[in-house]
Amino acid sequence: MSEHCDIEHMKNNRNIVLIGLSGCGKTALGRQAAERFRMPFIDVDESVEARAGMPVREIFKLYGEPYFRDLESAMIQEIAPGGGMVIATGGGAVLREENMRALRENGLIVFLDRPPENIAKDIDCGARPLLAGGTDALFRMAEERRPLYLKNADVVLPCAGSPQEALEALAAVIRDERPGRGFAVIGDPIAHTLSPLIHRTVLDALEVHEPYDAIHVPKGKVGGFVEKARASGLKGFNVTIPHKKDILPFLDEVEEEAALCGAVNTVVARNGKLCGHNTDMQGLLAALQADGAGFRDKRVVILGTGGAAGAIALKAAREKAYSITVLGRRAHKAEEIGESVKKLLNIPIQAGILDPETALKAAAEADILINATPLGMSGYGEDFSSLDFLERMPPDSLVCDIVYNPPKTRLLDKAASLGLKTQNGLAMLIYQALLAEELFLGRKLDKPALYIKVSDTLSLK
Repeated sequence: MSEHCDIEHMKNNRNIVLIGLSGCGKTALGRQAAERFRMPFIDVDESVEARAGMPVREIFKLYGEPYFRDLESAMIQEIAPGGGMVIATGGGAVLREENMRALRENGLIVFLDRPPENIAKDIDCGARPLLAGGTDALFRMAEERRPLYLKNADVVLPCAGSPQEALEALAAVIRDERPGRGFAVIGDPIAHTLSPLIHRTVLDALEVHEPYDAIHVPKGKVGGFVEKARASGLKGFNVTIPHKKDILPFLDEVEEEAALCGAVNTVVARNGKLCGHNTDMQGLLAALQADGAGFRDKRVVILGTGGAAGAIALKAAREKAYSITVLGRRAHKAEEIGESVKKLLNIPIQAGILDPETALKAAAEADILINATPLGMSGYGEDFSSLDFLERMPPDSLVCDIVYNPPKTRLLDKAASLGLKTQNGLAMLIYQALLAEELFLGRKLDKPALYIKVSDTLSLK
């Protein structure tokens, strides 16, 4: 069946709506996709210009932004009900909920997530009304609008590579073929992930010519993704928040350590079956040991009750930590982790609610405090309400945050200001990725050499 025929269902029903920052490539990509799939293409800004009889920059200059937004909204309300089109919106279309409501009614919303630093290299800010302030205006706009893009997107399409890569990724979305061949990472949110860059660096170094994609799978939809993975020939994929526990019932096999902690971060297709593994625990231990730390005889406090928290608690127990405390916003979830570890290893774990009083008490007795929640993560939208507990930590203690984007969360920034040792999640991410690659490829790798290569690549990002 031809690619054109594959998307007849899309042409006859839904629009493909591209959203994202000014300069991210919506118009260019939209034109290419429309030509490739023989679908009509509409650029909202160009349509507004045609109706107003002047360029957008002149509309801004003569009448101001509110007037332009009114024209833009009217155009979107007119265009959106039509079906089977590729629509490129202006960067500010997400600012009005009525715009997104109309576009969502009959459209698949695709966020072209191109890093602002990449955009800044390629565009003339002076030619765009809201970027007349230069690159500072661009980065400010990226920070302000990113939550709206993520909120409204059905699909997040990372666009840090070539235009052809972006087109192929969009084509896969339109054909509903994602996942496809090669490897991937799934999560919700997913736009923040560095996994594609890390794994592509490793695969390139090993001369393994397979793609590695980031795929947005909403919470509660992981079962559907697994079925597509089975049918598509995907060789393996990594799993991140919030699917590490939810994916377990959909797998054919789960190796021992993943089963013990009840969380999977790596899935390998093997002999027609999907097998779940967990490389997070060994990855974190390797990262701690690289900094001269470890769990043995240490008082460990873990914040969080998700799959990563349970895995860390189990690893700390197996490595003979002196004591382990798990705190979460839902006390019963923390207690479940404690009971699970006690049942498996007969090692008692303290568990409780993550509130100011409990956090203060636990921190005062911690050698290592690990944040295994998504609080502070880029794109998550929530952070710790108070970091006062850090002031109670012993002077030589270590604060570890498994969040790696941003590289320095508020938690780590505060800890560093107090003179505490800190470690972000980047080293853990690299080590667990290298362990995952060994599973994907079925062979041992020179992890020290590849760690250096990946670190160098990330330093240039």
